[in-house]
Amino acid sequence: MKRKKFIQSAVSVFSAAAMPHVSLLPAVSSEIKLYSSPPFLKKNDIIGITSPAGYISVEEIQPAVKKIGSWGFKIRIGDTIGKRDFTFGGTDEERVKDFQQMLDDPEIKAIMCARGGYGAV
Repeated sequence: MKRKKFIQSAVSVFSAAAMPHVSLLPAVSSEIKLYSSPPFLKKNDIIGITSPAGYISVEEIQPAVKKIGSWGFKIRIGDTIGKRDFTFGGTDEERVKDFQQMLDDPEIKAIMCARGGYGAV
């Protein structure tokens, strides 16, 4: 068998095997909402800023605070902003606590992460 024809045949077989059959899929009602979107932010809504990963100083975050404030939002800076534990914005416990407090606060309508990446894991 020629290589080109073999590759085409193999791709067809593997593609067909990987595709689920329609009869095996559960029926989805049009009434089931698969996801929900949060409401749009309005003027004077509070946006929390936390650092669940890397360290950032209070001074470094001020340009972002001013910019977001100029858009009509209020800012609540989290406890991890300005804290340092090696390269992280506080200890694991401090970062988790700060993020969870923002999630639990009904006044905070959005959460922004000042630094993210490796340390968030």
